[in-house]
Amino acid sequence: MEGLMGTGAVILGVLLRFGIPVLVTAGFVYFLRRLDERWQREGTQREAVRPDEIRIFSELRCWILNDCTAEQRQRCPAFIEAIRPCWQVHRNGNGSMKEDCLGCEIFKGARVPVQA
Repeated sequence: MEGLMGTGAVILGVLLRFGIPVLVTAGFVYFLRRLDERWQREGTQREAVRPDEIRIFSELRCWILNDCTAEQRQRCPAFIEAIRPCWQVHRNGNGSMKEDCLGCEIFKGARVPVQA
């Protein structure tokens, strides 16, 4: 009887030592998978909504939004390089964005590039 109690205590100790961490880890993995699925769904829903917005912002130019004169347009690098988005043309020498561009509606509405 004493040997059976000793064996039971060892088995219980092993279960507590390994079983609880495995269960906690499995629960954490389950939670993270559910969270990832939710984020994937939200991303898919946003992608479904965004094409019209992307088209609008890709057609809208900063000189139209800022109501620039013809003289200002001729001096503006964004107008001269109309192929690239204006915030790319107006980047600082170190690659950072100008403060004016960060608050601009065209910049805020632009699509984030997706890496393939």
